[in-house]
Amino acid sequence: MASQPEHPAPSRNIILTGFMGAGKTTAGKHLAKLMNREFVDMDTEIVRRHGISIVTIFSEHGEERFREWEGALALELAMRQNVVVAAGGGSLVDDKVFHELCVFGFLAYLEWPYEVLWERIEQTGRYRPLAARGRDGLRRLFREREPRYRQSHLTVRCAELPANFIAKVVRHAFTI
Repeated sequence: MASQPEHPAPSRNIILTGFMGAGKTTAGKHLAKLMNREFVDMDTEIVRRHGISIVTIFSEHGEERFREWEGALALELAMRQNVVVAAGGGSLVDDKVFHELCVFGFLAYLEWPYEVLWERIEQTGRYRPLAARGRDGLRRLFREREPRYRQSHLTVRCAELPANFIAKVVRHAFTI
């Protein structure tokens, strides 16, 4: 992993990462408000830019195209300052994207037990194309991605913590 400053620069972005259903968007909105920063949800921004839903992107253009758009957006966001980003669950898989986000941002992994994530995903699965893989397929995907998530600057063991508390934990760790 890239070398990390002992005390993050105040203008550095904060990137919330983790598997789908981890609450990156909800916690990110709280964190951005707490720190008076702009908030960007990568999935929402991709939908806004391309004018079609994530489900439509996957069905009409494929996951590979979605990952291209996601990677380009992540690299663009890495060059900005003072932004709280809810990163797409798969955005850190690309080595170049991961490196750039590590160098220019403070990565916080929102860690949840897989079974809790699965329950949350089931509630919103129709909006998540990868949920079609089912419980076991997503468990494999989670296990593939988890080592990269763990390379973040900070791991927050969420275990049912409310989003506003998660935001306070990340803010505190960022400003230490």
